[in-house]
Amino acid sequence: MITNDNRIRLFPLQVRTAYADLLDRLEDLTTHNAMAELASCTLITKNVKGGEYLYAQGRLSSGIQRQVYLGPLDDRGKALKERFLQSRKDSAGEMEAIEISAKVLRAAGVTSLDPVEWRVTAALAEEGVFRVGGVLVGTIAYRCMAGLLGAKIPSASAFTADVDLAGKTIPVAVHSEVASPQTALERLEMGFSPMNEFDPSYYGTRLKSGEGEFKVEFLTPLVGQDKGGPKKIRQLGVPAIPLRFLDYLIEDPVPAVALGRRPVLVKVPQPARYAVHKLIVSRERKTDARLKAQKDLQQSFELQQLLREIEPEALADAFAIARAKGPGWKKRVDEGQKALERLLRLRG
Repeated sequence: MITNDNRIRLFPLQVRTAYADLLDRLEDLTTHNAMAELASCTLITKNVKGGEYLYAQGRLSSGIQRQVYLGPLDDRGKALKERFLQSRKDSAGEMEAIEISAKVLRAAGVTSLDPVEWRVTAALAEEGVFRVGGVLVGTIAYRCMAGLLGAKIPSASAFTADVDLAGKTIPVAVHSEVASPQTALERLEMGFSPMNEFDPSYYGTRLKSGEGEFKVEFLTPLVGQDKGGPKKIRQLGVPAIPLRFLDYLIEDPVPAVALGRRPVLVKVPQPARYAVHKLIVSRERKTDARLKAQKDLQQSFELQQLLREIEPEALADAFAIARAKGPGWKKRVDEGQKALERLLRLRG
C-alpha cells in the first residue's frame, strides 16, 4: 500500500472522481468548441488505413460541408461520442461546472502548473495543437500525470523552464487540419523567437522567450537511419528535433488536465510508457548529464511505485512492449532498471 512513508499519496476517492468528471467535461467542451462554426452538426466515424477516427460533420455559414477531426475512435473517443448522442450540453453551464471541479482539485492539492507554464500550455491548447496530434513530454507532462493518476507525487511539484512538445506527422488522409504553435506563442507577447543553433539546419526547432529563460522545444520520433537534420511535423507546421525511442513514448497518448488559472485539456504519454521510457533515456545521457539521468530514474521510480498499486497490468504491458522491440531496447530497459535499483540502495 502506498503510504506517507514513501512520500507518494493517493488522493481520496472523491478527489479522483472530481478529476475524472472534469476531464470528461473538458473533452466535451473542446469538442463543442471545435464544432461551434458548424451548423446541423453530427459525429461520424471513418476507417482510414485500418484505423478508426472520429469527426464532427456539418455545414459552414457559406453552405460548404466540412469535417473537423476530433481524434482516434479509441475507448475515450467512443465514450465522447456516446455522451454527445445522449445530450447536447450548454457551454456556459459547463464552464461553471468545470470551474467548480477545478477549485475542488486545487484545494485538495492536485499539482498545478506554474503561471508561465500554464500560459504557454493554454495558448497551445487554444490553438488546437493537442487536438491535431501534439503531445506534451518531459517534466511538464509528468506534472500533469500526477493528477491523472490521482496522486501526490513528490518530484512533480518541481518547476520546469521549458515546454517540450512532441508530434509525428499524421497523414492527410486522416485529417488535413493544421495548428500553429508559433502563432499561439506570438499571441502571448512574451517575445518568443528561434534560438541560435550550433547546426543552422535546426533553426526554429527551439524557441526562447524574451522574458527570462523559458523555452519551447519541438520533438519528433527518429525511426530508421539517422540522416541528420530536423524533420517537419506536417499538422503543426514546425521543424522538430528527431529523437530515437520517442515513437514508443508518444504512441496512443492520453488526455489529461493541466491545472492553472483555469483547467486546460492536453495530451500526455501513457504514464506506464513514460516510466519505461525514462529508464531508456537515462542510459542515453552523456556522462556530463548525470543529474538529468538521476532525474529520469527518480521519475521512473515514482511512477512504477504508483502504477504497481493502481495499474499493474499497464506497467507490465509497457515493459513487455519495449523489450519486444529488439535487443537494444531490452538492454537499455534492463540496464536502466538496474541503475534505478543501485540509486535506491545508495540513498538507503
